[in-house]
Amino acid sequence: MQPMHPMPDLRSRTGVVASALVLAATGLGALVTGLSLPIDDFWLSLASARELHAGAPLDRPTPATWTPMVEGPINPQWGAQLVLGIGEAVGPALVVNSLLIGGGMLVLSAMLRRQASVVATSAAMVVAIGILAPHLLARAQSFSILLLPVALLLLALRPVPRWLPVAYGLLMVAWANLHGAFVIGQVAAVAWLVGSVLDRRRSRDQPSAVPTLAITAAVALAAPLANPAGFALMAYAYAQPGLEVVRSISVEWQLSWPWIPVATLFWATLALVVIGRVLRRGAVTPSEAIFLGITALLAATSIRHIPWFGFAAAPVIARDVDAALAARPRLARAIGLPAPPLRGRPLVVGLGAALLILAALQPLRPALPQSVGRVTPDAPVLLADALDAALPSGASARILNEQVWGGYLAYRFGGRVQTAMDGRLEIRDRATWAAYFGLLHGDGDPAATLAAEGVTWAAVQHDRVTLVRKLQKAGWIVIARAPDGLLLRTG
Repeated sequence: MQPMHPMPDLRSRTGVVASALVLAATGLGALVTGLSLPIDDFWLSLASARELHAGAPLDRPTPATWTPMVEGPINPQWGAQLVLGIGEAVGPALVVNSLLIGGGMLVLSAMLRRQASVVATSAAMVVAIGILAPHLLARAQSFSILLLPVALLLLALRPVPRWLPVAYGLLMVAWANLHGAFVIGQVAAVAWLVGSVLDRRRSRDQPSAVPTLAITAAVALAAPLANPAGFALMAYAYAQPGLEVVRSISVEWQLSWPWIPVATLFWATLALVVIGRVLRRGAVTPSEAIFLGITALLAATSIRHIPWFGFAAAPVIARDVDAALAARPRLARAIGLPAPPLRGRPLVVGLGAALLILAALQPLRPALPQSVGRVTPDAPVLLADALDAALPSGASARILNEQVWGGYLAYRFGGRVQTAMDGRLEIRDRATWAAYFGLLHGDGDPAATLAAEGVTWAAVQHDRVTLVRKLQKAGWIVIARAPDGLLLRTG
């Protein structure tokens, strides 16, 4: 019988650092999973799900606003909306979101565990979650947070299985009907194909690896066409990051300057990865290098793309940590690396247990005080309450609202209220956005403009001083005041 390998003694120096890293990775993962903040896109998804369940077309955005949409808009995340909108309630949606984010963290840890020690895995997880944390919100993007590590795990299988094209194709079909970031899955498949061709002489894969990866890449490029919008979805997904109207309005689609807090850790990690490549030449495969380079470029040009770099860099960081420990035996002994049969078990079990516990607690969050539950931190709850009380039963109305409140108002009121704008930036042209912002700034005669559109309500922030003054001068009345803004109605 082989001797058992005991766990490091937590009462001694040996194992303290290793255990601290495991706990840090588990705790950080649990924090971002369980307290992911619902943002306006989350509420818009629930509102859209309600319309889809009522029979609205899957491939078209629901007409929740009174401003005109561009010709032929599509709904790129109808699947995510339906899944998040199960039961059309907040609690189940938060459970789904937690399972998606937590599942992504578990898949990432499993992928790292295949090639690194528990200490290296934990260290890489801490860095990756730190990069991802600002992006781990309650929204449709959570589906991509799960599906990208699944895609990378499939591509990293060695030897390359013959069933890979089928599995990857099914993954891409599901992804394309859930969220527009499926493009990064296509990029990963092509990167692994090109890398395998470049590395064919040194590859230890079976001879069929390159053909299998070639079929996988072809399937990854074609599979997303299996969606209600067809080619229009592909055009949308590839064009959106470069749309001027999107980049000019949304901060998360703008450049990731190093001094922006949400991007600082990305740049620091990129520097560490580059230093690691200088010190450890050839320590990454060509496929990994290509994917790292592409995701780093995407992250540098858009804050929204930073998470993909976090997933791409994690395996490289883990192996670099192991290499550093191997070069310093005394440090490795001081840390107390767990014995091989136990590698990673505390991390995976800990993350899994935390995920299940936090998912079970999600339905309770709406009933908790806002300071604890944090379900509506950015939503105009008090203004919506006042509007709900003042709006006659069965009546419908148009409202001028802050863009970041559109999703919540659509969720709260459904067909009773038509908003001006919401988070769907690309479904309106530049002229419509310019006219909307002109209204908020109080340009011209906003009262006359709103009257011409049949708008009788306004929910705006306190700094819309010129707009509020002109509306009041035209007879509008302030119905409610709240910390986040004002509710006005025509006189």
